[in-house]
Amino acid sequence: MKRIRPSSFPARPSPHWGKLAGYTAVLVAVPALLVGYPAMPLQAATTHHKKVATTHHSTQTATKTPERESKPHSTHTRKSKTVAAPSVMSDRSVREAQAAVNAAHAQHEAMEQEKARQAAAVAQSRSQNEAAQAAAAEAKNRALALSAATVSATSQLQSTEQQLADLQDQISDVKKEQATLQAALAQDAHALAPILPLAERLSLYPSDTLLAAPMPQGDAITGFLVLRGLSRQMEQEAEGMRARQTRLAALNTTLTNKLAELNQLEQTQSHQRDTVRQQAALAREAQKQASATAINTNHQLQTATQRAASLQDAVSKLDALQAQAESALQKEIAAAERAHEAARAEAARRKMAAMVKTQGPGLAEHPSAGSGLRPVAGTLISTWGSATESGPATGMTYRTPPGASVRAPCAGTVDFAAPFRTYGQMLILNCGRHYRFIMAGLSGLAVDMGQSLTKGAPIGQMSSSGGSGTLFIQLRHGQKTINPAPFL
Repeated sequence: MKRIRPSSFPARPSPHWGKLAGYTAVLVAVPALLVGYPAMPLQAATTHHKKVATTHHSTQTATKTPERESKPHSTHTRKSKTVAAPSVMSDRSVREAQAAVNAAHAQHEAMEQEKARQAAAVAQSRSQNEAAQAAAAEAKNRALALSAATVSATSQLQSTEQQLADLQDQISDVKKEQATLQAALAQDAHALAPILPLAERLSLYPSDTLLAAPMPQGDAITGFLVLRGLSRQMEQEAEGMRARQTRLAALNTTLTNKLAELNQLEQTQSHQRDTVRQQAALAREAQKQASATAINTNHQLQTATQRAASLQDAVSKLDALQAQAESALQKEIAAAERAHEAARAEAARRKMAAMVKTQGPGLAEHPSAGSGLRPVAGTLISTWGSATESGPATGMTYRTPPGASVRAPCAGTVDFAAPFRTYGQMLILNCGRHYRFIMAGLSGLAVDMGQSLTKGAPIGQMSSSGGSGTLFIQLRHGQKTINPAPFL
């Protein structure tokens, strides 16, 4: 009778049996691992599978080939020994598969942990960036608030400086009048000196003086009339001298009072200067913290300005840099709109708005009366367009008191603050919309490059030694010089 072998398991050992058993073990174990339900160990699953397969094989053999039972027992023992080899190979394959699964699982866990670490790092970086931006915005707002706080103190200081300047002019006028009166009194005394002895005798002995003179009667009468007229003239001269002496005494009293007032104003000025200096230093430090991100731009501005051969070239380069930045942002907006990238276009618009806001609000085309701000105490000695040795003046020049404080004539951003060629300490204040004030001749600066200022904030001071100083102020719209008077 022909023996029928099961189609699922070969009766004889096959060289592929170990691999097949290993794959079967993995297929039995992996679904349970993936689904998450409890599963028996891989080795137990393999052994169970072998038992089922062996039982199924034995049942089929007993049913379809009963003649095998009559064969000697020794033959069955030999068959069992022969089938033991695939079992050893199956165990090794199962261990290798289990090791591979464990390694894959460990690698997956490591990747998940790395992803978690990266996500945490990104979140931390984003949080730090947001915190830095918030701190920068807060520092900038604080700088603007401090700058605004200095306006009142600086205004009071400038008022005191103007009072001092006016008082010093009054004292100078009093001293000049004193000198004139003293010179007139000295001249009168010199003119009256020769006749003072005679005038004194006439005042004491008028009749005896004339009778004692050896002269005819007519000459005596003439002499009497002459002496009488001379006496009247001398009385008038004496009255004038007394009036001048009275005026001189009043001037001395006025001078004493004004000098006391001057001393009080100087003490007030010193206190106000200390207050302004402290507030300006706080605003300057706050602005440094807020402007850390703008160091590169400020460096470009300063480099471009210091390389300029003239003031015209300096302002032209600054205006070109501003126009270049605005053009780049406009191109960025246009490119983003063409690419239908709304977020990118909106980000570029925000940058443009922030840049325009930082520069300043600009100046009114038709300023109203009284809307300007006097930048320094002193006297205007040269107006815009007045004749000079080099042609019409391109700005305004003030003669200032020693150590006078200088204020910002507009709100805006400092484009340049440093010594510049023969101009001394110079400041270029960007008011926005391509308006710029150039102020030169200062002795010291209280602001830095990139600092945002409010209108009236202190920007520096004039020299306190060598008498009065001169402050030159110029206003430009783009590269064109315009009259600054309506804005001051």
